[in-house]
Amino acid sequence: MSSNFLTRIASVIQWAAFASLMIFTPLAQGGASRWALCVSLWLVLLAFSAMILRRMWQGKGLLPLSHLEIPIALLLLIAAASWFVSIYKGATTWALLRLLLYCGAFYLAVEAAESRSQTRSLLIALIGIGTLLSFIGFIKYAGRPIPDFWSIFPRRLNSTFVNRNHFAGYLEMVFALGLGVVLFRPAIKTLIWASCLFLILLALLFTVSRGAWVSTFGALVFMGVFFFLRQGVNKVKIFCISLALVLVISLSFLGSHSMMEGLQSLGNLKDRGLAYSRLPVWQSCFQLVRENPVQGTGLGTFPWSFTQVYPAGLDNRWLKAHNDYIQIVTETGLLVLLPIIWGLILLFRTGLRTYWRTESRLRAGVTLGALTGIVAILINSLVGFNIQITSNGILFSVLIGLVMGSSSPEKSKSRFTYGVTKA
Repeated sequence: MSSNFLTRIASVIQWAAFASLMIFTPLAQGGASRWALCVSLWLVLLAFSAMILRRMWQGKGLLPLSHLEIPIALLLLIAAASWFVSIYKGATTWALLRLLLYCGAFYLAVEAAESRSQTRSLLIALIGIGTLLSFIGFIKYAGRPIPDFWSIFPRRLNSTFVNRNHFAGYLEMVFALGLGVVLFRPAIKTLIWASCLFLILLALLFTVSRGAWVSTFGALVFMGVFFFLRQGVNKVKIFCISLALVLVISLSFLGSHSMMEGLQSLGNLKDRGLAYSRLPVWQSCFQLVRENPVQGTGLGTFPWSFTQVYPAGLDNRWLKAHNDYIQIVTETGLLVLLPIIWGLILLFRTGLRTYWRTESRLRAGVTLGALTGIVAILINSLVGFNIQITSNGILFSVLIGLVMGSSSPEKSKSRFTYGVTKA
């Protein structure tokens, strides 16, 4: 068989496995169970292997360049080193596998971002699955029959997820990505996209997830600032449409009883979800950091290490710190902050540089939308653990990959325009 034929076969396998990964994980209860993680690992391994083989046959490097190689290598090195000091090596092994899964999804997204057709296909898949999840969520919320596999906590808008906050975290990333693309599309092509985003935003509001509300608001402020600073866009028209949409949705649904209760509890210092529970947990985590400042207790070992400093008065078992930053430091030590901070600086510097300089509407929309979704989940991670949920962590990695892949020098301007040279 010719190398061209093998290359095409590998390309088909790569894209089919990658698309299946993006669709499967949110439908499989967010990939929360061990079996779903195993399926996800198999899919990313299949797609990743096909990508490497195809790139070898094409005479390219094994991996697409992302400008994040050093931070990623340091992160993997620190995480792997934590296995040797882990208090529970089995849990660390599974956590390492999940981290490798995220890295595989990241590089698959980097390469997808180098092709206009694959970028558009990935966008359609993500908006489509977000719309489907929102639709399923409203069916469940209305008490209509759904498959037993998704019937956890009936009449809650958590859709196929176990936890409504994780469903909201997934939706906020999809909504941000889709909105970024819509802002740079010709108006005649936005109706279907806008309708899907309306349903997604509606579902996000109905999850009554306070963390998602706050993080989405903060991310949209980020998007608004950089969008209106960009030259050559119809600011007045899109600003009026966006403002009207937000006002209609907000005023229509914030009046509901459950939402008002959620908003009022934001300022309630006696709320058991934050002041009563999380603050003491975080303080106890700092004690773990002081005891293990360099090596940590091992990636993925928080449920076992936290029992050593469990504060008096808590009536539940805490499997997560409900703060991704504090938890990763307790598990792998303070050194892990170096690749994380370094990577974030490179990510936003590269993404914003691409956004300012590109003449492609698609690239500008994808970059701004992906960065906004990343900002949303970074804010949400201050009070949650969305990144540790398989589907959400994969989507987060894909958004990073889209940003870094959009900056690839191999991409030609003509391949990433909607038939015009300037936005």
